[in-house]
Amino acid sequence: MVSLNPTDPILFVGNGGGSMLAEIVLGMAGVRFRVQVAGWGDNGLESDGLHASNPLGQVPTLVFPNGTVLTETAAIILTIHDSRPDLELVPTGDSGLRPSFWRWLMFINAAIYPSFTYGDYPQKWADQDQEGPLRTRTDQHRKRLMLHLEQQASHPWFLGETFSALDLYIWMLIQWRPKPDWYQTHAPKLYTIAKRVDDLTVTKRVIARNGVKPLP
Repeated sequence: MVSLNPTDPILFVGNGGGSMLAEIVLGMAGVRFRVQVAGWGDNGLESDGLHASNPLGQVPTLVFPNGTVLTETAAIILTIHDSRPDLELVPTGDSGLRPSFWRWLMFINAAIYPSFTYGDYPQKWADQDQEGPLRTRTDQHRKRLMLHLEQQASHPWFLGETFSALDLYIWMLIQWRPKPDWYQTHAPKLYTIAKRVDDLTVTKRVIARNGVKPLP
């Protein structure tokens, strides 16, 4: 629930970026927060306020009125889960699904995310522009990773009948390279999961605020 109240926490975001997932989760939990948009520059996000709270200049960065700073999407998700287990962002302990949830949560954050870290701004890591081999190779590697995730996906959600935060991650990843059309053809199970998330009311609000297109 986006707010203008100065006593509510501030969520630093980059429109269309990974912070969309934090916006969805906070919205699902009914948490009131203020949005502070950081602009995209040649080398990433540019915002004095963001860098003051998070020197790495990454989003999402959630800043509470008492000065507490929470970064990393997974950390925000797990914090929300602690206070709102009814949202089922994490499978219940007796479901038998938690090991799979932890496995694929780590896979997404440790294997897939870095391909964007290095591929989105290759000029930060190598003497080449955005069309150089580093981007090409990280994009190719990401396709292999996403096809591996496709092989593991169940229906109607990634873990089967049980919704979890993994489904939100899948929705977010499909917004980015190699883009939704590729997923429709090569990873239809992931695309179907993302489309279900796309149709959630809270997701539609985040789509509108970020100025991104609904999935076709």
